[in-house]
Amino acid sequence: MASLAPHTVIRPEPDGALLFQQETAETALLDMEGLDALYFLLKGTLRDYPPFFIAYLREHRFVVESSRDGSLERVAAVRDTAPTTTAPPRALAAPETIHFSVTGRCDQACAGCFYSARPGSTVTPADAPFELFERVVRQAAEARVFQMALGGGEPLLHPRLLDMVRLARQSGIVPNLTTNGNLLTVGVATALEEAGLGQAQISLNGASEEINAATRPNFAQAMAAVEACRTAGLRFGFNVLLTRTSLPDLEAIIRLGQRMDAATVNLLRPKPPTTEGDWLERESPTAADYRQVRRILRATAIPHPTTRITVDASLTFLLANHSPQSLYRAGVWGCSAARRFVTVTQDGDVLPCSHVRWSDVGDGDVMRAWRESAVLARFRVLEDVMRGPCRACDHLELCRGCPAVVMAFGGEFGDSDPHCPR
Repeated sequence: MASLAPHTVIRPEPDGALLFQQETAETALLDMEGLDALYFLLKGTLRDYPPFFIAYLREHRFVVESSRDGSLERVAAVRDTAPTTTAPPRALAAPETIHFSVTGRCDQACAGCFYSARPGSTVTPADAPFELFERVVRQAAEARVFQMALGGGEPLLHPRLLDMVRLARQSGIVPNLTTNGNLLTVGVATALEEAGLGQAQISLNGASEEINAATRPNFAQAMAAVEACRTAGLRFGFNVLLTRTSLPDLEAIIRLGQRMDAATVNLLRPKPPTTEGDWLERESPTAADYRQVRRILRATAIPHPTTRITVDASLTFLLANHSPQSLYRAGVWGCSAARRFVTVTQDGDVLPCSHVRWSDVGDGDVMRAWRESAVLARFRVLEDVMRGPCRACDHLELCRGCPAVVMAFGGEFGDSDPHCPR
């Protein structure tokens, strides 16, 4: 008998549902036909449905073989609610993920940092008040947000980080963490694991001290943090910033992650830094560089038993060798600002993403921003106003480039991405 996997949660969306696998952080958006198929699969009466759909649910551990456990009833309740669920145009009914800036403080200064209170930056050095975090978690839990990404600055500097992790998990939300690793000792990793942290993403931009040092000064500390996570049994991954300097080391970084049994090696695109005005221009990969990245990804595409290679939403153009239909089935959304996620700063401002600091709603009022913000609404019509080569691309609705990068390179909101490798 099929049932939802123990770590699979489901919530209604307009005429469908969203599945979330808490262990892998993967999602699957179902239309009403797919939701009906899931219901009849769990009921044991499914017939004549495309095999790839069932295979996808099983392969990605949304569904397992198990005795009756209440899954059918949960899916039935979502099936009843979905026809009357509403959402903003081109957005989910609520964020899938909330990025929460725990603090603007950091214990190191990295080239190209997009969010820390350094000289010349507009980011404040304040810690987020715990009361702000509580307010955001209450709204997130009520709206059935799946996960919160805790970042900064360096979140391990916040004196109540463990309380934040614990509160999120107790509220049914998976908390994850991005860290430079300097403070991630075995004791801290153990405490985070016991508090319910889903995964620690450790920033690492090179497989060697020499390459990493071009953007990050703490290779030894980052590798010590990896060992601390392994000792504590805390799931971890690498966040890798793709720069012209780190690109020659990319395959080595991926192999390092696989040897260390990292859960993910997540490739990030350089975004506008808070200082160093010409850094982005010097280090951003060109279209030709991204074609090289695509070749490396193909060369390392053989499935690994523990490590997945993922790319951030602004790098969707790397996947354009796949059809729009196959990308949609795999859950690719491209720029997901104001569609799948939002950011809350340590000051309470709600932003469409961490890299475009436009806000018209404060106080951490996430759901009011989700429903009423004119800033968020502007991002949801991006494909309607795009100009240039992107306008004619058949991947437009699944990519949309990166508005933050476009504007940093002198373009306007809606201009085509200058680094697309197509």
